[in-house]
Amino acid sequence: MNRDGWGGIRQGAWIAALGTLIVGTTLLAPNLRADESKPAGRAVRLSSVEGQVRIAQDNQLLADPALNNTPLFEGTQVLTSDDGRAELQFEDGSVVRISPNSSVRLAVLRGQGATSDTEIVLEGGLGYFELQGEGSAKPIRVRFGDALATAAGFSVLRINLDSPPGELAVFSGNAHVERGTAMMLDLHGGESMTFDGRDPNHYNLAESIEPDSWDAWNADRDQVLTAAAATRTGAENNLADSNNPAWNDLDANGNWYNVPGQGYVWSPNEAADQGWDPYGNGNWMWGPQSGYMWISGEPWGYMPYQCGAWNYFNDFGWGWAPGMCQPWWGGGGWYSNIGYAPGWYRLPRRPHPGPRGPIGRPIHGPVHGLQPVAHPILPVNRHPQNGIAPLPGRNRNTPVTIAGHVVQPLRPTTQRPQYDHQATGYMNRPQPGYQGARAPGAPANAPVSPVFGGNRPGNAPVARPSPGSVGQRPIAPPAGRPSPSGSSPSHVSGGGSAPSHVSSGGGGGGGASHSSGGGGGGHH
Repeated sequence: MNRDGWGGIRQGAWIAALGTLIVGTTLLAPNLRADESKPAGRAVRLSSVEGQVRIAQDNQLLADPALNNTPLFEGTQVLTSDDGRAELQFEDGSVVRISPNSSVRLAVLRGQGATSDTEIVLEGGLGYFELQGEGSAKPIRVRFGDALATAAGFSVLRINLDSPPGELAVFSGNAHVERGTAMMLDLHGGESMTFDGRDPNHYNLAESIEPDSWDAWNADRDQVLTAAAATRTGAENNLADSNNPAWNDLDANGNWYNVPGQGYVWSPNEAADQGWDPYGNGNWMWGPQSGYMWISGEPWGYMPYQCGAWNYFNDFGWGWAPGMCQPWWGGGGWYSNIGYAPGWYRLPRRPHPGPRGPIGRPIHGPVHGLQPVAHPILPVNRHPQNGIAPLPGRNRNTPVTIAGHVVQPLRPTTQRPQYDHQATGYMNRPQPGYQGARAPGAPANAPVSPVFGGNRPGNAPVARPSPGSVGQRPIAPPAGRPSPSGSSPSHVSGGGSAPSHVSSGGGGGGGASHSSGGGGGGHH
């Protein structure tokens, strides 16, 4: 039957809520729901995977290798091998990154918005934590070893557990650190501390930050997110989790249209090709909370597969209406979010695993003591069907026809300055803004003076100085951790040790948002 797509925000939300499928004029009962014995209430996105990365939960491997766009639930572990790197994005815009030979676990992931409760555990290796620190009654907690760090307002932390009990650096903002009842301390941007493994009352505090060979990689990832945010149109500003970086991927890889009678509709650049299928490229991955769930292979493929509805419009192709964006995992099961589809479209078919996975698929062996993958990942590559009428050409600047209306694509609402991370050192206090993170209100290209101090015996990191600097002391990579690909031992200018402090009890002075700590006590 020939008709324009129906959907829009209201219809897309209605169909998502009912879990129904519309094909032509037939209303079909859903048959794609997953097991609901253990419903999942919240998930965050595995947004970037480089090298060998694995996902595990309850001592069982779920994905080896891990996939971009995987929803991560409470209890999930992300583990990197010698060449692995991973990035996790949270709904409020917070980001966690781990370098090779590292592991992070989502110990607590509950609630939404102001009621959200989040605790992240760095179980080993090196991690970067960019915490927004606003919008929730409970700040995000980062646990490492026997210490716990929280942040008030936007803060950027680097935690290194290569040498237990660990090191903490605060690039920007403030961090409140507790080590049981033995120590409470507030750190500010530009400060770092090393814990004492023999006495929890003692620590080494420095008013500078030693550079690490992976600082530049963290800054490079920030540049990617900043560039994507520069294309934001603002169509998602009135929707839930509008600060989620996953929205920026839609603006950077497609167009938003405000269609009369339909609401906002987004369409990826690929949808201009005839026969493109929203469920044509991806993988089926099994999880203990959801059964088999769809993991899109598209770089933008997170938001459009957790809520809303995909609809097909004549003379335009596929478009996605965000709807109310209540993720399918909130109800404990997966369902296809196809709203209106043409008669020739083949609906996605969710696999149903046997007791040890689908017949004929290999079972992976154990890794680092973890149980093998019980249900292997099933790749999907659906080829376009023949005989489909070609679609009119379109790009980011030309009007299109959707549901009988000629509409213009939305333009970006703001042009954010591009990030310039020539210098990788970090300033002493006071610090105007961390260069490389998406800090609210931070100057885009403020100069940064590299000040390197507080040498770590036997574990000096690689520094990557700004171009043109004159090297004065060579630094070798830290033991047990590879340098980023393409980098080599560098030289840094401005060497020398910053003054450090050893405190016995007390604390390091009260922070802006914490009353604990007190006045320092201790000796130099």
